[in-house]
Amino acid sequence: MSIPRRLGRLARGFVSTLQDDDRFRETLRTGRERGETLRDAFGGAFSAAWRGAAEEWQAAEQRHAEERTAHEQAAEEHASRKQSAQEQSSESQASGRASDRRERSWRSGASGFVPRKYPLNVLSAYNRLGLNPGAPMEEVHRKRRELVKRFHPDRFTDPGKRAKAERLTAEINGAHDAIIRHSRR
Repeated sequence: MSIPRRLGRLARGFVSTLQDDDRFRETLRTGRERGETLRDAFGGAFSAAWRGAAEEWQAAEQRHAEERTAHEQAAEEHASRKQSAQEQSSESQASGRASDRRERSWRSGASGFVPRKYPLNVLSAYNRLGLNPGAPMEEVHRKRRELVKRFHPDRFTDPGKRAKAERLTAEINGAHDAIIRHSRR
């Protein structure tokens, strides 16, 4: 006979002798009552935690919706700029050499406009820094430094303002990193 089977028989024998014991029954009954009490107490805590999580989820959904509208606005702005640049380049094609120069500078990004699609996170990063998509990297670095100086947590003594400044600084750094990562692709 295997060891687990032997242990099972031993445990069954132990429990069967305990079932006849009144003290064991009383202990079992109080344990069940205590378990029901705990379940009721934790059930209330669980429902409160569930409500809190649902509220956080709704707030996050609202923030995401606001970010989506900001992304869409930035994408529309970007598309209108691209369309106007294309119209200008098509109008200037008649002028020969001038159009060649303009097109070369347009392709190289010298005008500040880079004709490529940006992912939504990069568009929101440019928007967070207050820059137009395709801004030169020097301007991105300069704007980040300026915003971090303005919102650095060490400038605020009030705990609420300090926490808000920490969150803003983290957003600024995250936006800067997103732009850097995208530019290195």
